[in-house]
Amino acid sequence: MRVAVHQPGYHRHLYYFYKMAISDVFVSLDHVQFARSDWQNRQVFVHEGVRRWLTLPVRGGREAIRRKVLADPPALASHWDRITSIYRGTPYFSAYEGALGEVYAASWTYLNDLCDALTDVARKGFGITTPYLRASHLMGEPEAAKGALLADVVHRAAETVIPSGREPSLTYLACSHPMGEDHYLRRPSGKDPALAEHEVMEARGVRVRTFGYRHPRYAQAQHTPGFPFQEELTAYDLLFNHGPEARDILLGAGTGTGARERPNLYRIGGK
Repeated sequence: MRVAVHQPGYHRHLYYFYKMAISDVFVSLDHVQFARSDWQNRQVFVHEGVRRWLTLPVRGGREAIRRKVLADPPALASHWDRITSIYRGTPYFSAYEGALGEVYAASWTYLNDLCDALTDVARKGFGITTPYLRASHLMGEPEAAKGALLADVVHRAAETVIPSGREPSLTYLACSHPMGEDHYLRRPSGKDPALAEHEVMEARGVRVRTFGYRHPRYAQAQHTPGFPFQEELTAYDLLFNHGPEARDILLGAGTGTGARERPNLYRIGGK
């Protein structure tokens, strides 16, 4: 069983959905500390030829992502106006306009709920059926950290989706290959400096693997002719531009794999 774990965010880009699509179960790591100036409450959009952040203001204070309250709910209306102005001329914007418009018109208190609603519309657009779980629904406030925490999340997720009595091997999909030397899973564990964080996970019965990924290239009709391709925009950028072809384009992002193949997995630091 391949388990992917990732923090939720506002308009996640394609890497997030590719990771979800190639996993057997996906866990939204919503019960860890909210990170300021990260992707959790903002995303880049190209407006009038310039990459600009669309940021959702949230209440200050040190707290988990799932507890973050939107500080300016009316900002959603201006965000929807901006998204509409950018993408209304793309081939398939109208196919998703109704569902997205309903999300933006709804009343939201928590950032996490809004992010999940946006994620759900995109998941359906890509035809992703991977079970989607919240870490906060699997366990209480995290007591462990890093490798130990991820191993606990993987085991809890497996227990939720696997019939009792079965004990499959568990694989954690860490990140795209190769994993950088500075990746936190390669650093010494705070609990046992003799082990790297990924070795802590292995000791707890969870294999750690990386996967092939290359950001797909595709036509972006909202740009003027000759404008350079823009990576790491909202995943809706692909859906608005390619509609029913978006799933195959997304799945083709696995390096060395075809659109319908399971990707190759790699050990940390090698094959």
